[in-house]
Amino acid sequence: MKLIFTFLILSITVTNTFAQSRKTAGLLNEINGLYEVDDSGNITYVRVFDNLNLTENEIFDRANSYFVYKYNDGNSVIQEKNEEAGRLIGKGIFPNVHIGSGLVTRAFSVFHILRVDIKENRCRVLLSLTNYKITSTDMNGFVSTADQPISGTFPFNPSAGEKNFYGQAFYNSHFAAINTFIEFERVLREGATFSGLDDDW
Repeated sequence: MKLIFTFLILSITVTNTFAQSRKTAGLLNEINGLYEVDDSGNITYVRVFDNLNLTENEIFDRANSYFVYKYNDGNSVIQEKNEEAGRLIGKGIFPNVHIGSGLVTRAFSVFHILRVDIKENRCRVLLSLTNYKITSTDMNGFVSTADQPISGTFPFNPSAGEKNFYGQAFYNSHFAAINTFIEFERVLREGATFSGLDDDW
């Protein structure tokens, strides 16, 4: 009887593992080709926003307001603010983009670099995902943290382990990046900042 019970548990585990693998493969296929790996091994996205109907100084002010509100805690910092060159660079974190459960529960946050280059009436935005900050909690409640380059994990390293954890973490990281572009463009075009605050007061 004990042998049958063990076999059933093993069968369910194997079935769930394969189901998750198919799910992960489908998610990654959905976003394939929508990002690039740069020379430093970072996962990078580039967007150019044209026809802003704004001067270079106006674009800089609106971009700067985005950085001030979004890069203002211990994990986020404005690294460069150069109005003369029309450039802003910030390093930040997308917190808890994915939480995966198993024998160990892992919460994935993503460090990223956001760079904005500004010209009259347009700007280019580069967003690079660099590292995962992983907080792991085992069945006994023991918590550990690790910092891992994304390029060393699945799907960028096909031989890396725990494909479901990392594949789904990257899928969610991808959409955190896309949502950043959406929010940043809204600030550029509408002049709004956050929480109902805008330029018309």
